Amino acid sequence: MSDGPTCVDLFSGAGGFSLGFENAGFDILVASDYHETAGKTHQANFDHPFLQADITNLADDVQPLLDKGGFDTGDVDVLVGGPPCKGFSITGAQNEDDARNTLLLRYIDVLEALEPDAIIIENVPGVKSIKDGAYVDDIISRTRDLGYNTRMLELNSANYGVPQRRERVFFIGYKGSHPVSRPRRTHVTDVGQQRLGSVSKTRNCQTVKEAISDLSFLGIGESSSEYMDIPHSDYQRLMRKDHDGPLYNHTAPNHGSRVQERFGAMEPGDRMDDLPEKLQTSKYTLHRLHPDQPSPTITTLPEDLVHYSRNRIPTVREMARLQSFPDGFKFEGPRTTGGNRREESLPQYSQVGNAVPPIMAEALARHVKATLEGEDPVEAAENLLNRMGLS
Repeated sequence: MSDGPTCVDLFSGAGGFSLGFENAGFDILVASDYHETAGKTHQANFDHPFLQADITNLADDVQPLLDKGGFDTGDVDVLVGGPPCKGFSITGAQNEDDARNTLLLRYIDVLEALEPDAIIIENVPGVKSIKDGAYVDDIISRTRDLGYNTRMLELNSANYGVPQRRERVFFIGYKGSHPVSRPRRTHVTDVGQQRLGSVSKTRNCQTVKEAISDLSFLGIGESSSEYMDIPHSDYQRLMRKDHDGPLYNHTAPNHGSRVQERFGAMEPGDRMDDLPEKLQTSKYTLHRLHPDQPSPTITTLPEDLVHYSRNRIPTVREMARLQSFPDGFKFEGPRTTGGNRREESLPQYSQVGNAVPPIMAEALARHVKATLEGEDPVEAAENLLNRMGLS
């Protein structure tokens, strides 16, 4: 067993939570996910154990998790994960047996068995409206029944150094009397207008250009395993830190002439409805990145975004940069797949879009660690800036 704080990562995907917690000084005892491709990516980038398993099976018997990680129940400091809300039902509203089969409740079964000191459950903001808030109430009530002081916090990754306006809800809970508080923001839209909850060293939010301008040399259909430009920002230097190459996952799609015409008619920041009607399609989520702003939310659909200076969608590497995955992190599996197969095969673009941004995860990890150890949360946030070389 480790002498430092420990973490178990469920629904780990490619490993955004795992990477963030490792960078904050945690030892990941084991990570687990259902998807084979997530496991291949995880094992290509981490030294800690990975267990490919269905949460419904682990909920019935956590022993495979304990065996894989070489630990016992009660050894876990923090349990993290983002169980999908699909299939949610409330006890009483439907058959109890059906409710027990939802992923959230199976996750809580594993939580009950592992007895961690703290928990973090991540999900999309839409969970607040499921069954008029019943999903949220169920998480809080069930974890409180297990002895956790749990609250839901709404956080935006742009406020923690990620070049992306990614809004997510995080359910944070502690055993005992530890209060649940919001991690101190390290980045704001205007440093001159710092608000309560920010640290004194606050920086401006990272922008798309600051994140990916050194990768923007690829034209349509081009690929490169080498850097063709020097870093132009502190963020780019951070993403390249300790990695001289090769450049992974940097292949641009080969769009047809009609798609190129559509993309070329869009100004930075434009959406589908800003296009001339003859170029519009039924896809309403299309958005051209603005170089001087954080990106909108990265999703599993790469065609949602257009590069700010190239008439193409971003590469997997560029998407990973916007999610704060460093360049040394390699995504395995197919680059993309057809819509009907995307959920099951979990291609690289989906792995990136599903992930918790590692820097967001690190901000949470440092804050939770400080809370558990009775340390100053402001110092924890400033330590994140120091680690990023942005203090």
